Amino acid sequence: MSFTDLLTPVLMGQVLLDGMSISSIYILIALGFTLLFGIMRVVNFAHGEFAMLGGWGLYYLYGQFNVPFLLAVPLAGAIVAVCSLVFEQFVFRFFYQKMFQSMIGLLGLSTAMIYTAVIIWDAYERQIPPAFTSTLEFGESIFGESLLLPTDRVVVFLVSMATLAAFYFLIMHTRMGLGMRAAAQDVEVAEAMGIRTRTVYRQAFLLAIFMTAVAGALYGQIYFLSYELGSQPLLKAFIVVILGGMGSIPGAALGGVILGMSETFLATLFGAAVSNFVSFGVVILILIIRPWGLLGKPE
Repeated sequence: MSFTDLLTPVLMGQVLLDGMSISSIYILIALGFTLLFGIMRVVNFAHGEFAMLGGWGLYYLYGQFNVPFLLAVPLAGAIVAVCSLVFEQFVFRFFYQKMFQSMIGLLGLSTAMIYTAVIIWDAYERQIPPAFTSTLEFGESIFGESLLLPTDRVVVFLVSMATLAAFYFLIMHTRMGLGMRAAAQDVEVAEAMGIRTRTVYRQAFLLAIFMTAVAGALYGQIYFLSYELGSQPLLKAFIVVILGGMGSIPGAALGGVILGMSETFLATLFGAAVSNFVSFGVVILILIIRPWGLLGKPE
């Protein structure tokens, strides 16, 4: 496909919508990842498996029990987040403020969760029933073509943006968010100011897993559902976090937009192989030139 073929209103609109929807999913997962690192200094290599659980939650709530889709998505995220407190109590809390130990320990947790999923759901892919099968048609453009946008991608983007808006409000305009920001800046000073860091850690963990599970549910809706669902989003989220800067929330948002949009356009023009090659090439370049990321801070 040439650049001339791409520059048509119909294809441009579809590519742009695909880029925005996948970018919003990457941002949700990356924000959860960077929230855990920024506050607790935990590198959560099991992050993708919580996205996988979000996908399975939507599969049962929406696909089996017929819960309305717009209710099933946040409900799946909330159920996964609450159930994940078991992992927080018996695994994660032992790795807080231990970055390198957390890498190894949570990689082991990731492996255990993957093979547990294989035992429970087997190795075959499943499809979550499509919530929306229609397309949104806009009037004829100046080129004489109508712009057709898949409704499911539009809904995924809107749900992701609503979740991101709620996250921003929670972080910037609530006491809980203030405690998280204080703990991220300096744990010892936060404790000296009377902030209960154990409570902040648990709140941040719940919030991070909720966003990740919601992202996994949306990813499973538009792609596939299997025990491997979390591996690709985690890999992309890791790229996003490196691009934006470890622990930087604005950096995660910026990195998600850059990766999602560039990946979609490159995959459309040159194929998935070139898209992945460029993605990892950019990460390597960033690590060489600016190891702390675009909006991160050197430590």
